[in-house]
Amino acid sequence: MDAPALIATENLSKAYGGFFALRDLSLNVRQGEVFGLLGPNGSGKTTTIRLLLGLLRPSEGRATVVGFDCWRQSLQVRRLVSYLPGELRMTGSMSGLGVLKYLSGLREDESLDRAVAIAEQVMKLNLRRSVRKYSTGMKQKLALAQAFADPVDILILDEPTSALDPSARADVLTLIREARGQGQTVIFSGHVLSEIEAVCDRVAILRLGRLVHVEDMHARRRLRMLLIRFAGDPPATFPEELELTVREPQGAAVLLEHRGPLGPLLRWLATVDVEDVAIGTEDLHSLYNQYHGPDVVVNEDALS
Repeated sequence: MDAPALIATENLSKAYGGFFALRDLSLNVRQGEVFGLLGPNGSGKTTTIRLLLGLLRPSEGRATVVGFDCWRQSLQVRRLVSYLPGELRMTGSMSGLGVLKYLSGLREDESLDRAVAIAEQVMKLNLRRSVRKYSTGMKQKLALAQAFADPVDILILDEPTSALDPSARADVLTLIREARGQGQTVIFSGHVLSEIEAVCDRVAILRLGRLVHVEDMHARRRLRMLLIRFAGDPPATFPEELELTVREPQGAAVLLEHRGPLGPLLRWLATVDVEDVAIGTEDLHSLYNQYHGPDVVVNEDALS
């Protein structure tokens, strides 16, 4: 049974004059899942996040977090959420520790000790150093330490790895997995396919402000691609119990999707006359290219 929806949008839209940055977005984010927002710059990811936080007023539709309306009850929503913005500004003469003390003090909670531990032990930051001397990546690490330390049920991370080196990126993915393991719900916005694929339970693909696809990543990880070359003509149909879907016929060869157990498939293959069988997997990049690949032609008028 699916977990209940913690976050929901219904026909959510944001327009600037005649331009829609987001249009008719309807989706649910379940409690305890890592939900990815995937798409290039300008696809509507950050607009979606700002609408969820009540930082923007929707032009149409609505969004709710734990039943609270994201615009009319934005204060209640923000109390439930830890947010890492995609465009991080951190200035002033405070030390890294001073920034963490300030941020943890805003909630009047006990997150400081955990934030310091993440910053020093995971992110390897010198918290005595002034943030003026921090690089962009170091500032992002500091903000991430606070975001993961906040004792909240929902994390919203907008491009959390954008300024980080590969080692720190891996650390962030580990922290996301740990957050899920503790029952937190995570919205992870990004465009690095391998990162989204590694940690997300479901992924929403956005294009030109529209939701074009939602993928269950657990089902996708069970997906196999088979290229079977038959000795003669391929069968007109395949046994239903094998859960095979024809992707592309290629003469005597057929490209198939397989989502079922491997045993029955192998037993069936032993009964048919084939010349060659190749079994592989299909990564998120293949799915993404169906909507954002170089050969995709989109009628933008149809999306407006």
